[in-house]
Amino acid sequence: MTVLQTLAVFVGAPLVIYLVIAASTLLPGRKRRRPQYRPGEPWTLPAQWWAGDQPLAAVDRSLMISGSEGGARGNW
Repeated sequence: MTVLQTLAVFVGAPLVIYLVIAASTLLPGRKRRRPQYRPGEPWTLPAQWWAGDQPLAAVDRSLMISGSEGGARGNW
């Protein structure tokens, strides 16, 4: 490979990929853009559940195996 080919492969190609990704994120043209929330304004979007709306079920202690330790000690 010549020096020009080496530069094209190891500099040019990554630069083109970087520029395409940067252009796709920075250039305007996103048609369905929601209004941004600004501090102090009322929240107008619906609530979102991140952990679910049902409480976690409690584990029955009688179902757990007694005496199992495991871990780094190797007492299985």
